[in-house]
Amino acid sequence: MESYKGLKGGPFTDEQVKKLEEALSLLDSGQRYWLSGYFSGLVQTSSVESTLGVEQSNGSLQSLPEVVSEKLTILFGTHTGNSEALAKSLAEMARERGIETEVSDMASFKTRGLKKITNLAVIVSTHGIGEPPVQAEDLHGYLHGKKAPDLSHIRFSVLALGDSSYVEFCQTGKDFDIVLEKLGAQRLVARQDCDVDYIEDAENWKQSVLNSITQTSGKALANVVTKDSIPAVEKVKYSRQNLFEATILEKINLNGKGSSKETIHLELDLGDSGLTYEPGDALGVYGSSSPKLVEAVLKATNLSGDEQVLSHKGEKTLREALSFDYELTPLSKTTLSKYSELTNNQGLKKIFADNKAITKYLHGRDILDLISEDSYNLSPNELVSILRKNTPRMYSIASAQEAVEDEVHLLVSVVRYNAFGREKEGLCSATLADRLEVDDKVKIFVDKNSRFKLPKNPDTPIIMVGPGTGVAPFRSFMQHREVSEKKGPAWLFFGDRNFTTDFLYQTEWQQYLKEGVLTKADVAFSRDLEQKDYVQHRMLENGKELYDWLENGANFYVCGDATKMAKDVDLALKQIIRQQGGVTLEKAEEYVKKLQLSNRYQADVY
Repeated sequence: MESYKGLKGGPFTDEQVKKLEEALSLLDSGQRYWLSGYFSGLVQTSSVESTLGVEQSNGSLQSLPEVVSEKLTILFGTHTGNSEALAKSLAEMARERGIETEVSDMASFKTRGLKKITNLAVIVSTHGIGEPPVQAEDLHGYLHGKKAPDLSHIRFSVLALGDSSYVEFCQTGKDFDIVLEKLGAQRLVARQDCDVDYIEDAENWKQSVLNSITQTSGKALANVVTKDSIPAVEKVKYSRQNLFEATILEKINLNGKGSSKETIHLELDLGDSGLTYEPGDALGVYGSSSPKLVEAVLKATNLSGDEQVLSHKGEKTLREALSFDYELTPLSKTTLSKYSELTNNQGLKKIFADNKAITKYLHGRDILDLISEDSYNLSPNELVSILRKNTPRMYSIASAQEAVEDEVHLLVSVVRYNAFGREKEGLCSATLADRLEVDDKVKIFVDKNSRFKLPKNPDTPIIMVGPGTGVAPFRSFMQHREVSEKKGPAWLFFGDRNFTTDFLYQTEWQQYLKEGVLTKADVAFSRDLEQKDYVQHRMLENGKELYDWLENGANFYVCGDATKMAKDVDLALKQIIRQQGGVTLEKAEEYVKKLQLSNRYQADVY
């Protein structure tokens, strides 16, 4: 064939040319096109392998030339930084496959750029109760508005991050997925909803997206050797996937005698783990189910606990799986859904028609309540199949590593309550309070939070609002500034129930004030007066001075309860801006939005 004559001019023998011509004559144009990418990959592999002797010494490889020409745009909307980290990881993986990438947070992305996108990956968390994070609000609103364009030229996929303990699980990701399809975009791969323990699902999604792009383009990079595939002897790295077992060094109840609360200060030994953290980061901690609750569930299901089951962590006894691999409390929407389908309970199914009804039903219930109200002959494997995997609880770190070195400190509010005629408890907080003692070990990992950080300029004023355990990261802020001898203006708003029993770290705050590390502190104790007093009231009383701090460049931080406290603080802040700035509510909201988008208003709420 004429198109193969060029082979005779290549570095082949006549016999090789004859065989190549015969093989190529049997292929159609699409198959030949695929082979071109395949051979490109083989050439690249050979090139890389020939340089391993040089490159392996410094642990890096020359960047690979592009193989896949189609560009991947990655947009992320994040609250704590997890979506951002995943976006950067996806971009790195794409570049290793020869795919051109562009990564942008949603707030910085210009909507006119949508017309230039071919492949789109959206990675977004759900903030609060079904709300988009601040970064994602404008793009979310634009796509749902009247000016939204036709997006039929885009192929997309969505990675949604959330927490299945909330009814509106991954709602923002679902919103983006639905609206992109509505506007004509075609899916590369189906949306992936991720729970708190998201790493494995996110990794699978990233691989699927990249595979889809390379397959669609008709090109593939075969057997590429990357720096990740080169064997190396490295020290063990601890992470979400490889948990570190930290020894408990200290455990103190900070509440005084007679307090209605139980708040535990924990000091954990990081030893030679190599784990590092910064002020504002969180610690992921794994708890275990209450032995009493495990036995009650086994009794209610007429199971012994000795049965062998296939847990998501391997084969083990049912009792072990219920104790360490799955959660028995709180009851999640996912468990309720699975149980209603398994039992074909029409009453439970009817609840799913209304999110308010779901929220009302779930509140205060656990798995024992569910199976007691509507009994069903569950097999051991059916029981574990309806349960939520044991997920880490995230605690804001209450120490600065520069101050405590190979330790990490936590501030934990122990959850105990009565509901549906039984005493109940929080899975992780009760584990730390009741089931672990000094010298015991607890499984942990560091969760970086790039969205809750001290300003780079240490002279920048900071305003910190942290009632209850929300004060934890601000202790780390002060420790950091004390050790680094940076004493930029710092103002703390702290609140709790009673002054005499619940003023957490009181002597430390007084010392920071004395040393000048903390400039000003205002406190509110809600149960000391007939009329309840909260941190937002202290803010309003100091409105003029607080506004002056903001006008002089202060960063504003809030940490704690998302459902009420954070919203009340936000409303108080807008009211102060209205009153002191002499502006409308709309302008006050714009002021706050600018603070948020410029990272001068940061929230760590849960």
